[in-house]
Amino acid sequence: MTQNIRGIEHIGITVPDHDAAVAFFKAAFGAVDVISQTAATGGPMPAEEVGPMNDLRPGTSMLKVSILRLRNGPNVEIFEIDRPGGTTDANIANYGISHFSVNVGDIQAAASAFEAAGGTLVSAPYDLGAPEDGPGNKGVFGRAPWGLLIEIQQLPAPMTYLPDAPEARWFPEES
Repeated sequence: MTQNIRGIEHIGITVPDHDAAVAFFKAAFGAVDVISQTAATGGPMPAEEVGPMNDLRPGTSMLKVSILRLRNGPNVEIFEIDRPGGTTDANIANYGISHFSVNVGDIQAAASAFEAAGGTLVSAPYDLGAPEDGPGNKGVFGRAPWGLLIEIQQLPAPMTYLPDAPEARWFPEES
């Protein structure tokens, strides 16, 4: 039973500087503002108010929260917390969400925009290996200015699916 699951609606990201992160997503990926909870509620939201709903650690507050539209995929929700925990060095060897991937039509242009916005590429764009291999299929990882790992993929060619795969991988529509 699918329980009426439609797909991922948004990805929440806690950042050290809300405004800088919003500016980065706009410059790197053409994101647009769609919702600001802090503008709607008038400011910081302490754990005493929202913690029972989202498990915000006692003694902290959500200073700023915005949702950005990122073309044809999940929205991105940006949080700035007054006393965050953890580190900014996420990597795919750590537990939890390590990165997300952005599907693009031109990886060179996307990589250039990523760097111009303040991101740092881990390498140059590279040809993807099996099962994502195919003519023009390329990828590159980069770090946002605060350390978040983001993958950029260009996937114009079909992939090699498992013989009994019931569905193909979902991709955003071209806009």
